[in-house]
Amino acid sequence: MDRLYLEIEISTQDAVTTIYTSTSSFVALYTHRYLIAKQKADNVLVNFVATKIAGGKIALRSDHLKRELTDQHITCREAASLTAIRDLKLPIYEKNGNTYIAGTCAVCRELIARQPSEELKKLLGFKGSCLLAPSEVSIWTRFCEVDVVQVVSSLHNGHILPAVPAEVVRFEQHMNEPVRMHNIYKQAREQANQPENGRKVKRKDRVQIECSTPKEQLLIEHRFAEGITFTIADIILYPLLKIIFQHCGQMLPHFPLTSTWFSEVGRPKSSLNCRLIPRLFALQIDSFDSACARILNDLYGGSRVHTPPGDLAIPDCEATSLYKADPKRYKPRNRIYTSQSQVEAALGKLEALQLDFNSDSEHNYGQQVIDWEQIEPSHAESSALPQKRLERKRQQLENMANAVVSLAQPGDRIVDFCSGTGHLAILLALKLPQCTVIVMENKAFSVLQAQKRAGELGLTNCVFYQCNIDYFVGQFEIGASLHACGTATDIVLQQCRRARAHFVCCPCCYGSLQPMPHISYPLSETFQRVLAANDFLYIAHTADQAHEMGTANCKPETTRQGLRCMAVVDTDRSLQAQEAGYHVILTRLKPEQCTPKNHLLVGRFVKQN
Repeated sequence: MDRLYLEIEISTQDAVTTIYTSTSSFVALYTHRYLIAKQKADNVLVNFVATKIAGGKIALRSDHLKRELTDQHITCREAASLTAIRDLKLPIYEKNGNTYIAGTCAVCRELIARQPSEELKKLLGFKGSCLLAPSEVSIWTRFCEVDVVQVVSSLHNGHILPAVPAEVVRFEQHMNEPVRMHNIYKQAREQANQPENGRKVKRKDRVQIECSTPKEQLLIEHRFAEGITFTIADIILYPLLKIIFQHCGQMLPHFPLTSTWFSEVGRPKSSLNCRLIPRLFALQIDSFDSACARILNDLYGGSRVHTPPGDLAIPDCEATSLYKADPKRYKPRNRIYTSQSQVEAALGKLEALQLDFNSDSEHNYGQQVIDWEQIEPSHAESSALPQKRLERKRQQLENMANAVVSLAQPGDRIVDFCSGTGHLAILLALKLPQCTVIVMENKAFSVLQAQKRAGELGLTNCVFYQCNIDYFVGQFEIGASLHACGTATDIVLQQCRRARAHFVCCPCCYGSLQPMPHISYPLSETFQRVLAANDFLYIAHTADQAHEMGTANCKPETTRQGLRCMAVVDTDRSLQAQEAGYHVILTRLKPEQCTPKNHLLVGRFVKQN
């Protein structure tokens, strides 16, 4: 049986014991209880992990959890025998005993995906894609998994609202956006041609809606968070927004669309007259009942509400859609457009540092010593890659593996971040059988493929984590990443510095570098003395102009400038690591033609500053 691990903190004061949980674990528990209410059975074993919860914590009504809150279902995090409990942020979903999933949306999705009921699996939306994209790339997933969760956590940490949270305003604006969904024109035609008085509309009288009609003109409005269908997004957002409005006094009437959404989500089935509801919505309305409100009441122990007198101020928020595929997002106001003069000016500022920006090095990790036919006897035939590209990919992997082997010691834990289908991780597991290799990837399909390949090779020293990089909090000795896109490389390096682990990184997508809440550019103190953030991003965007010399895309002058900018960006990464106590080698993969993005950063932690 699969297991769900949730975070709790047990507090006893004046002979009264209160059990708290984190906001993310509360959402996972809420989703689990919702599915039990619908399925009338439980196919997931809940385990609680006792720890000290950082930040705001939610009190649970433990009288409704007597079956789960027993000694055999509570584990102390520090003493947990399961390494994943110490490695990953809770909640965690253990799948098939060998895959561990972290991240609120990913855990809740897995809870639903593992249900035997096909009807419940429809909560995952069209083609199971609802909240599938990780929060690093999807504004919608980040809103559900990070933004609203942070608001609820701060409220349970004693925060008093000076105004209505911006997330509430953003959700109201989202509900006012045109619905974006598959087959929206078909749905609009069906809605426009509903039978009247039981009589079917004749063909000649049918309303015609062309696919050229702007979506804004279709009479389809949000009933639920993702359109007209109740999904996992509603299950996650309902308890969070309900709790937020408890701290907002009498502000709900100021948000009519959210208020209507609450009534739809929490409306009892018996209160609906399905004969009065258009056929388009009948199945959606009939597929749920008042379970959302009832389960929230059963689980939520409440908190001390600190609400100032009078109405709260409502902040002005730019009407930015939360839909990940909204075309309005493709032209944001703050996008950086790089001109040649800006690049030259930024590069000129670096001259004051008197540094030599290049990746020339005596170190070579390109020794070809791997028998690929033994490791992947059928891969060349089954691979979709052309033979030449397959050879180049193998050359990249050999460079990476050789660099990791040069740093490894028996017993080391090695993390392959952004592992994809596990090609590098599996190669490392074969070359270093006395080490444990963690395959970390946020795409479920890729993790499944990696597991399949490891099983075919009989590997027993691989561990599989399906999560974003930020959800990993464990200790390790070596971190590796091959072409982790854009800022992901810097998050990997940040993880290595946290654990004082050696690293082997081959960066990619320099033009995708963007500041994040925990990553700002330039990285090193050295660069920060002479470059502003925009100066650095001009250089990073130009680095993507580096193409292989002699190819159709290559303009020699542009490519030489791109190569120099690549060296500048990676020198900044190298300097940041050196400032943190690392000895760093900046070199290139061999042969250099195996990829245009051929820089290799090899860092050995040598001292604590």
